[in-house]
Amino acid sequence: MFELKLKVFNALFEILKEDLAVNRAYDCLKLICSASIDALNVKNEELITYSRYQLKLILEGQQSVTSMDSKDLGKWMNDKKLSAYLDRVITKHTKKFEEIGYIPVVKTNETIGGKGNERIYWLDITEYTQVQNEEIQQPDDEFISYERVDPSKVKLSWFYRLIFKNGEIKNRSLRGLILFIIIFGSIIFWALYVFTFALFLVREGQSFTSLDLLFMLCLFGFSYLSYKYWAKPIWDLPEHRVIKAPMTFISLREEHADIEMYRDRDRNQLTRVTRFRGICPICSAEVVLRTGRPDHNLPLVGRCVESPFAHVYSFDRVMMNGYRLK
Repeated sequence: MFELKLKVFNALFEILKEDLAVNRAYDCLKLICSASIDALNVKNEELITYSRYQLKLILEGQQSVTSMDSKDLGKWMNDKKLSAYLDRVITKHTKKFEEIGYIPVVKTNETIGGKGNERIYWLDITEYTQVQNEEIQQPDDEFISYERVDPSKVKLSWFYRLIFKNGEIKNRSLRGLILFIIIFGSIIFWALYVFTFALFLVREGQSFTSLDLLFMLCLFGFSYLSYKYWAKPIWDLPEHRVIKAPMTFISLREEHADIEMYRDRDRNQLTRVTRFRGICPICSAEVVLRTGRPDHNLPLVGRCVESPFAHVYSFDRVMMNGYRLK
């Protein structure tokens, strides 16, 4: 049983490292799994348990628990949220656990609550059976799970590679300030350039030629495309939290990528270039984020690459899942 536990927990931890997620259940599960593996590696078979207070203290720091009421801890995390997230992980990676013959489960103590009777959590394993698989795995064409690609694996263009370290940047940093100046400085410079160019062509007493008109049309056309596909998405990022990365951000070898703004555990605002993707439950093709319009009134939706207008799903970046849109 010792070796089986280590094997199952290692498999789970590798999945969690690949399937990055930004939610509390993911952070708590990864923390418990890592600690359990460390204990098993030194031949310690004692249960590695954590209370909700300990989990919040480790993940969010002393300040987050100083004035927190014990009742609020139940809202912050509970066994239902942990088990539900673990079930989704097992559902996505059924074959891996089926090969081992065991699956991880979240265990908790029986307590009536109150001071001194805090609920604790730990990881255990149970035998994989067809019945358990049917309980966990509920095939549903209406539901999709997303995963987030590690930012360091997304190939950036040479210029943005100098600014984004391993695909990430802290907004309130020197690199963040440089990026801000470059983006909005470029917009102001281009606006002044267009104004100056137009003013030069319409000088008093000079007639327009067909070539001048062509230059003007090309200039305003390029300005419109730059605004729509580069300036406006970046302007919308703080509100939308996720946008499609403009083509100038990524290497020519990359087909597409996404830019996400989020907060880390220290409440720092960060921006990273990543890629959200899923597997279409209908045809098993890849699902990627695309613009929701014109058929859906959403900024971004998950579209199947094989049937982008029939197999369309909503996108929830917190829960990393979505539902089929009609």
